[in-house]
Amino acid sequence: MMRTLTGYVSRLFLVHVALMMFSFVALLQLIDLLNNTDRLFDRHGNSFTVVVRYVGYRLPELTSFITPFAVLLGSLMVLSRLAQSAEVLALKAAGVSYYRLLLAFLPAGLLVAAFHFVMADQIAPVATRAMAEWDASADELAPDPKADPAAAVWIRDGQTLVRVNSVGRRGTLLNGVTLFERDANHDFRYRITAARAIYGEDGWRLYGVERFAPAPSASGIQRFSELPWETALLPTHFSNLAASPASLSLQQLRAFARNQDVGSHPTYFYETWVNRRMALPAISLIMVLLAAPVAQSLQRQRGVALGLVVGIGLGFLYFITDGLLQALGESGMLPPLLAAWSPMALFTMIGAASLIRVEGH
Repeated sequence: MMRTLTGYVSRLFLVHVALMMFSFVALLQLIDLLNNTDRLFDRHGNSFTVVVRYVGYRLPELTSFITPFAVLLGSLMVLSRLAQSAEVLALKAAGVSYYRLLLAFLPAGLLVAAFHFVMADQIAPVATRAMAEWDASADELAPDPKADPAAAVWIRDGQTLVRVNSVGRRGTLLNGVTLFERDANHDFRYRITAARAIYGEDGWRLYGVERFAPAPSASGIQRFSELPWETALLPTHFSNLAASPASLSLQQLRAFARNQDVGSHPTYFYETWVNRRMALPAISLIMVLLAAPVAQSLQRQRGVALGLVVGIGLGFLYFITDGLLQALGESGMLPPLLAAWSPMALFTMIGAASLIRVEGH
């Protein structure tokens, strides 16, 4: 009997989740296009293929973002439908408790959780990076005078500290490069600034170079049109550093979290993102747990419409809490483990307590 119930519930659940996901992603995609079409045409030309390409790049990120909402609303609709058609009552009469009914959601819930993780960790980062490179290809080689200094990339190469204002072309083009050379005692020796650095077959070359050495024996400021740059750093180092944490895979985030000498942020920032990425699969299961008491209680009162409103409110409340605690973790005010996992623990307790109250045991 449980196998039949699991198959029936799984089909309903997956269909409703897919429907919710398609509807909300289409709506968000439309709003996004209305806000960005002018910018797209100005940067990439007036062509329908530009719109299609942009939609393709944005689709994985939007799908990843909306999946928990789709699971929450899909669960509410399925559970409300089962309750309104007296199927929940029939199951209880046959000796199947409401908790066993929720257990039937587990296989489909795990499937959606795996889909969510793969989409967020593997597909969305690739699409986000591809869109960033597409936008960068429209930029001129000259450095952007409006570049935000706070967005600069820092990395250490032996005794040399490297600062880059902006990164383009998958890390092969660096704008606003500054090299701070130190000796074995970490004392400053000289500084090299370059308008840009380009990676080619013979390695890195600096263009528009100015070298400054404060030592009395040095010749002060020297200028060169171009110079070779001997370094072990590769374009991938800079492209990963310049990327936002959302566009990095779990493996890349762990690499930054393990190495305190590499990264544009402290290690606890990346550790927060590592824990948050690992916690992603649990979100779908928590959404089902939150939907269960709402559907069971509101079905007895005012129907599905109010249940959907309450469900959306719960979803927003969860993501507001999650975003607030993540910000505290990124700033170092909370331990990364606590910042990433405490929202799930809190809402799991809320869902379980509400379900026990509704069911009476």
